[in-house]
Amino acid sequence: MTSPWTGAAAALAERVRAFVHSSLTGAPSEPFWDLALDLHRWQADNDPVLASLVEGEVRGWRDIPAVPVDLFKTFPVGTVPPGEEAVAFQTSGTTGSGRGTHRLRGTSLYNLGALTWAEAVVPDAPRDVVALLADPAESPESSLSHMVALFPRDGGRVTWHLRDGALDRDGINGRIEGATGPLYLAATAFALAEYLEDGPVRNLPPGSVVMVTGGLKGRTHRREGEPLYREALALLSPARLVREYGMTELSSQLWSVGPTGPYLAPPWLRVVAVDPLTGTPVPAGERGQLRFYDLCNLDGTVAIETMDEGVIDAEGGLTLFGRLEGSPARGCSLTVEEAWAARGRA
Repeated sequence: MTSPWTGAAAALAERVRAFVHSSLTGAPSEPFWDLALDLHRWQADNDPVLASLVEGEVRGWRDIPAVPVDLFKTFPVGTVPPGEEAVAFQTSGTTGSGRGTHRLRGTSLYNLGALTWAEAVVPDAPRDVVALLADPAESPESSLSHMVALFPRDGGRVTWHLRDGALDRDGINGRIEGATGPLYLAATAFALAEYLEDGPVRNLPPGSVVMVTGGLKGRTHRREGEPLYREALALLSPARLVREYGMTELSSQLWSVGPTGPYLAPPWLRVVAVDPLTGTPVPAGERGQLRFYDLCNLDGTVAIETMDEGVIDAEGGLTLFGRLEGSPARGCSLTVEEAWAARGRA
């Protein structure tokens, strides 16, 4: 396959691939932060939005500016100019105004990281997938659907059961009833809650796995979080329930096995909790605003700052506590709008 990247970008992509393959063995090809710094420096040279956030020389990982996710709604964040992307993933637009856009010149790094970690966490996942999600052929902007489309293996297939926001209950139940082996049911929390509440539901075949991702984003349902997961286990009878946490603006995901417990990041993704006012990392076990450093995010930006609050434990596991309330957006001393205008790009 021809690489979509050339020159320095192609060399960085190869280093990322080597890191992904080697890091799962416990012997990464190079130090994480060395590669993160090189990625950032190249991105700052090729992304005017990121360059507007850089203050002074970036000597260490703490100097890498983390781009607030809200900026993806307003500015063309990333190294791929609008119109030159192979894929443009977009946020759902269910909160706030506008939709954030993550442009990719190619999806090979995204696919590598997503599939490698998903298979590491759920190594014996069923090959047949029932997705309570939109078909990526109809919703190519959905990074979640793109990821789930990678899951079928060994001759398996995926069927999609969400169209125009409506759940195809008959299709879901028909697929379950006709299954000759275990199924991998992939759903957002909202779609899963709707399926369980409105009935009828069907028990999954033995050995099946339920994957659930996301919150309800302000929508009302009888169950959310752990109660929803427990109800899914009781009503669907899967062998396991796994949870996934990801963002459109990232190219890597975190996973957790079971209805409780922390999310685990792959070795090529680091999560840091910081004080929302100072940006200083907080000690393990303390709540903070979450930043993500993603080596697979070559086309975007290596460092992302969210408005989510969480705790990172001593082993690197992440426990989420939802969205920060009333915390001001933080960055450099100038807002991006001011910096953008100062560079003549307003």
